Amino acid sequence: MTDETTPTYLTNRIKGYFSPQELGIIIALAVIAFLTSSFGLSHLLPGGSAPGLVHAFLKLPGPGAGIFIASAFTCLWLVLGILITKKPGTVILMSVLIVLFSLALSLAKVGNVRLDYLALMVAIIIECAGLLPLEQKPWKFIFPSLLSIMGIITLALMLTNNAKMGENGAAANVFPLGYAVSGILAIALGVILWSYPSAKYIIGAGCAEVFYIVFSWAFNGKSGFFSWAPVAPAIPALITFAFVCGAFMAALAYGFYLLWTVYVQHGSAST
Repeated sequence: MTDETTPTYLTNRIKGYFSPQELGIIIALAVIAFLTSSFGLSHLLPGGSAPGLVHAFLKLPGPGAGIFIASAFTCLWLVLGILITKKPGTVILMSVLIVLFSLALSLAKVGNVRLDYLALMVAIIIECAGLLPLEQKPWKFIFPSLLSIMGIITLALMLTNNAKMGENGAAANVFPLGYAVSGILAIALGVILWSYPSAKYIIGAGCAEVFYIVFSWAFNGKSGFFSWAPVAPAIPALITFAFVCGAFMAALAYGFYLLWTVYVQHGSAST
């Protein structure tokens, strides 16, 4: 093993890149993200769990509608971390810490470990969104328009009685709340991105959760490639829901960051 690949060398490089205060923030937010996704969802989600939220409460179709919910909640803390530090690599470092915490928990509970590589892919996608010129033409028009169209399609499916529900994608026989919420929020997020094209991490978090659900459809089935995919009419709504979940959590991170910035500036002005 060369000096450049030893744990000590890598640790020193991280310490040289991030200040002690930034490392403290990263570790604290990673711990909060891990605790939220691992233990807090049963207390935060209507329905008491991801399946309860998407099927019992939102009346969304499946499969896969709830598989990324914990990841979406993690996006809140990942985006908040990089907004605070403003340094590329923050999201990936936080994700690595969360994965390590998860490995330690699974080892303690069941005696073996399972690497959540999708969590790392989510972090990489969010990081890439921050590095790409998404606030420039034509991207600053493409993503808001695409998201608004996704919302309109989802609402149209609901209004024309083409909504699906349940794990098997049966025709909805009750009001499909998830379709209404996803469609309205998609349009609202499209307006936000149109007004604030620099909010690139909203796009990154949304795309990350779309990747999560599509990857799960492709490789989680027991009968081959995409054998776990939902019925075709359910796909637009689930794609919209996945994007909205990640993007909404990232938007909350922006909101928290702006409130904190205003608070700090007000405190500095008053002194």
